[in-house]
Amino acid sequence: MVNPDYDARIRAILNDHDWEALREFTREHNEIPQDIYEKDAHFWEVLMHKLICNRIDTLAHHESSRAWLAEHGYTSDLGGY
Repeated sequence: MVNPDYDARIRAILNDHDWEALREFTREHNEIPQDIYEKDAHFWEVLMHKLICNRIDTLAHHESSRAWLAEHGYTSDLGGY
């Protein structure tokens, strides 16, 4: 079951395009190995844009995030480049 507070917070972070907040949010709420948190800003920006493209509640930002990803050589697929 989705926690409404969790979902609202992640949606707000993605709508704000705030990769630093995304990193801290995942550190606080998810069990991810420490080495992932140590990844550079580019890693977190890519992840943020991929998440934006894969959520229906961020539909208004899909096009700009797809464009950002394409400009940097990525697709919106969460599993690929």
